[in-house]
Amino acid sequence: MDSKDTYSNSVQEQKNRAQTNEALMKDIMQGKSRNVKDSEKWMSVNINDIVNQFTPDAQAEVHGNKVEWHNKKRNISIVADIGGGYLRIQDTSKPFRAYFDLKGESVNNYIDEKGKQHGRPKKEREALTHFRIKYRSEM
Repeated sequence: MDSKDTYSNSVQEQKNRAQTNEALMKDIMQGKSRNVKDSEKWMSVNINDIVNQFTPDAQAEVHGNKVEWHNKKRNISIVADIGGGYLRIQDTSKPFRAYFDLKGESVNNYIDEKGKQHGRPKKEREALTHFRIKYRSEM
């Protein structure tokens, strides 16, 4: 079983649980809402490739509306949203939530054409750190 299978099975299990768990249903629906609102800005990725690149040999854990693969040696987690159908690459070494792009780099700041560093606006950061999980047929 690959990461896509694990994710898909976890989605189905949590959606079934949400039928009798109002808080879980709310969380899943919020993820779905984010997908509907913002997914056109997100790059599509193969979840197997991302998990293998950043968290090899990690076992998935389900936490409410999230499926997480954690690499303790590298302090990186892949966090996949069940309702939203997207994932993020999280730097777990920071005391606050920090997310990476597909190169494993922070997108919090950028350097302008004059060489000056600026903080990147939240909407831009989110567009660079949310990745739509491809359907099996797209992989």
